[in-house]
Amino acid sequence: MSVDTEQKLSNLVSSAAQDVSALVRGEIALAKAEVREDVKQAATGGGLFGAAALLALFALMMLCFAAAYGLHATGLGLAWCFLIAGGGLLLLGGAAAAIGLARFKKIKGAEATKRSTSQTIAVLKRADG
Repeated sequence: MSVDTEQKLSNLVSSAAQDVSALVRGEIALAKAEVREDVKQAATGGGLFGAAALLALFALMMLCFAAAYGLHATGLGLAWCFLIAGGGLLLLGGAAAAIGLARFKKIKGAEATKRSTSQTIAVLKRADG
């Protein structure tokens, strides 16, 4: 091989290595962007679960007494009044938990990264073989 041919081959290999490196950096950047979005969704869902727990706790302490004594004023037994008030608060807490769960289900994962990586691997395999 002549020196000129070896130099062209060396430049070609170097260029290919740079292209692969740029491709990998692009894949990593895409994965980071998708993970950031998933973390935001998870944080929102977690915040809603936290809010549900906090509201249920405060509601249980304050509103349960007020509701139970309010029902007791209608003539029901006090124990039944507390049971009714507590059941209502549990329903509200369950609704908040369901909303939080729905937010968690919206997390998609790194779909675009998986698709892009699969395409890249397929192209590299075709170029290699």
